[in-house]
Amino acid sequence: MGSIDATPSPSSLQGKIALVTGGSQGIGAAIALQFARKGIAALAVTYATNSKGADSVLAKCLSISPGLKTVALQADLLDPAIGPSLISKTLEGLGTRQIDIIVNNAAVLDITLQQPFAEITLDAFHKLMQGNVFAPMSIINAALAYLPQKGGRLINISSIASRLANGDPILVYGASKAALDSVTRSLGSLLAVKTGATFNSVGVGATRSGSTSAAADALGDEVLQAVVDQSTIEKRIAEPEDIALVVGFLASEEARWINGQHIPANGGYKELLALQG
Repeated sequence: MGSIDATPSPSSLQGKIALVTGGSQGIGAAIALQFARKGIAALAVTYATNSKGADSVLAKCLSISPGLKTVALQADLLDPAIGPSLISKTLEGLGTRQIDIIVNNAAVLDITLQQPFAEITLDAFHKLMQGNVFAPMSIINAALAYLPQKGGRLINISSIASRLANGDPILVYGASKAALDSVTRSLGSLLAVKTGATFNSVGVGATRSGSTSAAADALGDEVLQAVVDQSTIEKRIAEPEDIALVVGFLASEEARWINGQHIPANGGYKELLALQG
């Protein structure tokens, strides 16, 4: 990849092309804005139903970087052909034959699928695993042919739930994120040398977003308070920008020697400190 002095700033994303799934709000929106600040050349974001949110995020990105090329794409994580379909639309929408950075941020968070262990149905299990594990795999697989010769970045947004012993009703959600972490490690070992890319996941805790509000409504504010109590940096839940800063680093040349790793971005979550070693 060359020496770190080959570019004026190894933190820059100047000239890079990125796809961020779930970019209409929350963490995905913050990542898109961080990429714009770091000088990215072209950016695609996906949304499930919130097209206005995605358009608003891209408008903010353009206010930061007026020359940025952008496209908002509707995508369904439960589409069996999501990878080939989305990558094709991204290439066409941005007018490119290369994608440098992919951030799999979108996830199936439907509260109705978060069922207690004793009541879990095959349908709910299947949808959580398909959306949170198969969909990122499908997207990465379809993108491999369009990565740069060196320096590609594949970043999966995971969760503290992948490392915790989870209670009801998020046991299967946690299992899906643990599976995503496992896939990320495996791809880092299997494909990094072959593709010249790195594969990493980012483990986040409760972050201020619509999904966090929905979880609080469904599970009670005490669930969020328990997360706040576990933070060892500040007694608060994360802001989306806290996660975006970490992802921006992993997407840059500065992170070229990090591969197959689970990067904790959870406020120093107390219960995980010993595990993280």
